[in-house]
Amino acid sequence: MAHQHHNLSVTVCIHWKPVAEGGKKTLPQNGIYYVITEPSHHASALPCSWSLVIQIFQSDDNTQHTRLSLAEAHFLMDHAPHTLLTTGFLVNIYEGPHLVGYVEVL
Repeated sequence: MAHQHHNLSVTVCIHWKPVAEGGKKTLPQNGIYYVITEPSHHASALPCSWSLVIQIFQSDDNTQHTRLSLAEAHFLMDHAPHTLLTTGFLVNIYEGPHLVGYVEVL
């Protein structure tokens, strides 16, 4: 039975940019969050941005230094480079033109 690509979610950690550096003042709480990835410079991927759908489970914004969210993520488009979403992969994420942090695939 063939699987649909958009069901291939991976567990990720979102490392949010500090507020002092222009990061989000409040972190998204549990729910769906849509971001755009930085244009990929990976050898096996086309140099373009992709929409990433993130299901946030838990956010930790208790200290000035640790702003993390635990989530599941998948690319919105079926033809996106799903093979990049492997353990250790890092990609910057944007809300429009604003860098808000980066995603680390766990």
